[in-house]
Amino acid sequence: MRFLLISLLFFAAVLSIEAQSAAEVYINKYDTLAIEVLNNYQIPASLVLGIALQESGAGTSKLCRLNHNHFGVKGRVKSSKTKSGYTTSYRKFESDEAAYLHFGEMVSKKKYYATLKADMDYMKWLKAMKAAKYATSPHWISHVDKMIKRYKLTRFDMPFPAPMVPYPANTIINLIQE
Repeated sequence: MRFLLISLLFFAAVLSIEAQSAAEVYINKYDTLAIEVLNNYQIPASLVLGIALQESGAGTSKLCRLNHNHFGVKGRVKSSKTKSGYTTSYRKFESDEAAYLHFGEMVSKKKYYATLKADMDYMKWLKAMKAAKYATSPHWISHVDKMIKRYKLTRFDMPFPAPMVPYPANTIINLIQE
């Protein structure tokens, strides 16, 4: 009995390590895309990565692997089966980068975006997105929040740097000579 208990604990620990490493591999692979969304749309990278981790199962979901859909984004497909003539279907993206940039563009068109733009408090974003029906699960906010906290994703929410203004070469030469 004791051996069985120790074996179960060992396998549980191994599975936990594998799951954690899958998430860390995902974060290392896609952190630059999340930062690109931060720089382009001023949406916290922690929020972007947290949602992507949750919705794609750290990149392991079939939707993510086959359609590059990291965010569970749906689109409209013409169909005669519904009253409106449309049925919803998950979107397919050409690349992971296209999915991340589409997510940023999609969020930037929402009503809450104007008030939250450049606000790095991801919890405000989660609450606004939930209120706007981004996700239907009553536990969605807490799941994404746990991802962000577990993997310390707020470390990616650095202020976006101001663009560099190059000095003309003759100005630099004049400064050196003075």
